Amino acid sequence: MKSYTLQFNKGGRSSQEFHMKCHRCGSIMVYESFYGLNEQFSGWRCVLCGEIIDQVILENRQTGPGRKARERRRESHH
Repeated sequence: MKSYTLQFNKGGRSSQEFHMKCHRCGSIMVYESFYGLNEQFSGWRCVLCGEIIDQVILENRQTGPGRKARERRRESHH
């Protein structure tokens, strides 16, 4: 899997302006703000497949799933 390094500043925009390609489908990703019930975050969204990448997702992919996540997956398969 291709690794990405993104740097975000408090203004909600990437500190570097560039086009990013989606690691899933190779299409263009656009930088957007996302809104939930009690949260807001900024990240990259693929215009073709909908893949979303933000700093939290990148950090979680680098550290891999934790013990609790593995246990939940095992319990759901039994």
